[in-house]
Amino acid sequence: MKRVVTRRLAAALAAAIALSCATALPITPAAAQGAPKTEVKLAVLAPSALLWLHAIAMEKGFYDKRNITVRELRASDSPALLQAVASGSADAGIALGDLAVRAIDKGAPVIIAGAVLDKTILRLYGAKGTASVKDLAGKPLTAGAVKGGTANLLKYQLKQAGVDPAGAQMVSIANSRDRIIAMGNGQVAGALLIAPFDTLAGRDGAVLLDVYREPYVQTPLVLNKSWGEAPATRPAAIALTQALKEAAAFIDDPANKDAAIDVLAAYTKTPRDVVEDSYAFIVKEQKAIPADLSVKAAGLENLYKIDAAVGGDPQTQAFDLKRYYDPSYIAGK
Repeated sequence: MKRVVTRRLAAALAAAIALSCATALPITPAAAQGAPKTEVKLAVLAPSALLWLHAIAMEKGFYDKRNITVRELRASDSPALLQAVASGSADAGIALGDLAVRAIDKGAPVIIAGAVLDKTILRLYGAKGTASVKDLAGKPLTAGAVKGGTANLLKYQLKQAGVDPAGAQMVSIANSRDRIIAMGNGQVAGALLIAPFDTLAGRDGAVLLDVYREPYVQTPLVLNKSWGEAPATRPAAIALTQALKEAAAFIDDPANKDAAIDVLAAYTKTPRDVVEDSYAFIVKEQKAIPADLSVKAAGLENLYKIDAAVGGDPQTQAFDLKRYYDPSYIAGK
């Protein structure tokens, strides 16, 4: 990816990704009454637990009190989301970690400001009747895209279970809701599923097979570098990061369990008892949300290790956390 995105390319990207815009609803009055709010364009995927912190920041007024209005730009898929941030069509985004680091390696003008999730919240399920991961050998499977981050994670889980990942027939199904349907009708034999939809799959008879437990920055907050660094807009970039940091501390406080569950249930239009299972897995079991949003080197290095283990693109330069992550936004500087 070139460092400079031409106007023509930016326009083409904007048309290709077909972002649909939904303005965040006003919540509580801003702390600074009378001061005009700064709009932040945030690229996101379909509602899921990947956006739990964002949903909390909206519902609890964490954006509002920092005098920013967050406008969701709904991307069709993860590559489109990252392209939107790189081109400046979006100011920031909640992206997939694998795509973010690879884009930075190629010179994309984006930077990671914090880890929304530093452990994966994807669970590997097999269709009804599956006994183990070995039963998925040579069968159609889905993890969203057919190559890259989540696809490589699924292949890595196969390999760890003694299954040759080269035999996996990867099927592109971006949305977890659709992956559940695909398993139910026999289109795929297994899938990586995101909360809260993984619980729905389990209730329909799908079988939980595996969870990757090591550090893994599944979704970082990424910023367009020009937007994040420019004196006129840097305060908004810091405000966005600080609001999500407050949301992370909120969800990690056991006293806020019920409130956090209510937020995700409403945001994803999912029954509350299903989201209770999501909370138990994500917050209590995986401890996937760092309360301060900090990014650990291992969480990014494992993205490369998984990629290399299943025959992906090799890392071409020595790993340097500073190339990918700028902690100054979390520090509020």
